[in-house]
Amino acid sequence: MEKISINDLVNEVISDLPREILIYIAQNLKVDTLDKDEIIEYFKNEVSHYSAKVQKKVINCTGTLLHTNLGRSQIDTNYSGESTNIEFDLFNQKRGVRNEFLNEFMSLLLNSEDVCFVNNNASSLYITLKTLKNEFEINTVIISRGEIIEIGGSYRLPEIIEETGLNMIEIGTTNKTRLKDYQKALEKNENSLILKVHRSNYSIEGFTEDVDIQELRSLADKNDALLLHDIGSGLVISRKFLEKENISIFDTEPTIQESLEDGADLVMFSGDKLFGSIQSGIIAGNQKIIKEIKDSPLFRTYRCSPFTLYELQETTKKYISKRELEIPVWKMISLKYEDLYKRVEEISKVIKFEHSIDDDYSIMGGGTMPNKKILSPVLKIDMLNSKHLLKNLISNSTPIIPRTHKEKIVIDIRSTDAKNDDIIKDFFLSQ
Repeated sequence: MEKISINDLVNEVISDLPREILIYIAQNLKVDTLDKDEIIEYFKNEVSHYSAKVQKKVINCTGTLLHTNLGRSQIDTNYSGESTNIEFDLFNQKRGVRNEFLNEFMSLLLNSEDVCFVNNNASSLYITLKTLKNEFEINTVIISRGEIIEIGGSYRLPEIIEETGLNMIEIGTTNKTRLKDYQKALEKNENSLILKVHRSNYSIEGFTEDVDIQELRSLADKNDALLLHDIGSGLVISRKFLEKENISIFDTEPTIQESLEDGADLVMFSGDKLFGSIQSGIIAGNQKIIKEIKDSPLFRTYRCSPFTLYELQETTKKYISKRELEIPVWKMISLKYEDLYKRVEEISKVIKFEHSIDDDYSIMGGGTMPNKKILSPVLKIDMLNSKHLLKNLISNSTPIIPRTHKEKIVIDIRSTDAKNDDIIKDFFLSQ
């Protein structure tokens, strides 16, 4: 690069990126045919492009409460990152049991014999099936065709099962599976288990038929088979809390506790969906099976970090002590329309662009409850009359991520904490 030196080029930009990274970007520019001014402009664009890749705080104004691309469940952490007693017995001053407190109190919350923690729910299913194959001589998984799911990130259930070395037997049809379908499959396939998967990211409506956990428990007992329930969405909140907060969208959503009570040997779910904590997979239920999972050679490759276990511990404590509204996702879900409207009005006062406050709907997201919506007041700004606004929102020092619909920028603040309202207002005051 003869037209401008690397150092002079790097000095042309103000950026939070380390100088070493700016030098790297400059050295790798393809600018043989450009003049000096064009090189500088191209370099600035490349720096902006790289800066946008840096993981940082963003303000979720999409109205999607568990936005997969924005990290799903939001958490309020006070984890210091310093040494912890994760595997040290402070009482006896010797090596202790890893996350013993969390094990005991998560089991208490779920009314479960034991629990196990891995890095996501795909891991929960994989390590469970692999352990059952290796230690319990299971060779076949029986599953309804209507529950053979695919979720984001190329996760396909049949491929996970195939990787474990187990055979998968599909029964019933897409919309109808009966008890007799499970019975026939159990009769034809020795050493098999039943896997029921909750359809948390899609729904089948109309001419349908399904088999519940209680019916499957009776059938499994008659055939000496195990029954697993992959719920995924991870609802553990009490029905009393939902009634108190007048929340009805979860009336038909199964809870982890209900599944275990109805007879599932193991229940698997995500920590960063309706449980409202950090990315993780949680396995609850039969103590003997969970012990085998923990003793599995694979377990160490899937076990959670101290940070993850700390956050799961803090969330569990909030559930047990009935402080559910301190869990961000439940605080957002429980927000009253009137209180949300007041926040929207305050932001509206500083917006110079033509806009309106309209009723719209927030959604759960994160592969959870696709047909359920929550009425919310939102700000709608015409994109045609506010050029560059969308780009400016996303390019803000703390990016503000709205949704767009029919040439409108939609600011839905149900999906962000009130502490971020001032950042949003400061942005609009600067425009």
